[in-house]
Amino acid sequence: MHTVLIIDDEPDDIELATIALNESRPDIDVKSALGGIPALALLRSRGNKSELILLDLKMPGMNGIEVLRAIRADDRVKEIPVVVVTSSSLKSDRVKAIAAGANEYIQKPMSLDQFIQDLKPILHRWLPN
Repeated sequence: MHTVLIIDDEPDDIELATIALNESRPDIDVKSALGGIPALALLRSRGNKSELILLDLKMPGMNGIEVLRAIRADDRVKEIPVVVVTSSSLKSDRVKAIAAGANEYIQKPMSLDQFIQDLKPILHRWLPN
């Protein structure tokens, strides 16, 4: 089993991502955190087994860029691939995310089918069988 951590402030978006992950690959154990601070606590915990992170950018409190910078600054978790999944279509957000250490950047799709199609090559790249 592979473990993927979803970091988002919207429960509906976490649910959609969970469904898309489970439809894409049956060997994925999905964990989630509602926001940056709980996500960092989970990542830094002794039981963390996350192999891939799906990170929203637009979150209250600690935004996705801040979370990403904290991940990349922490030797315990800095090597975990991070895929930014955001509703933002701004080129500047993409540039900031990549500069902060994102491995991939995708826009949140409008449909489950599109999300599954967007995730498949990412999962294949970062979570080989």
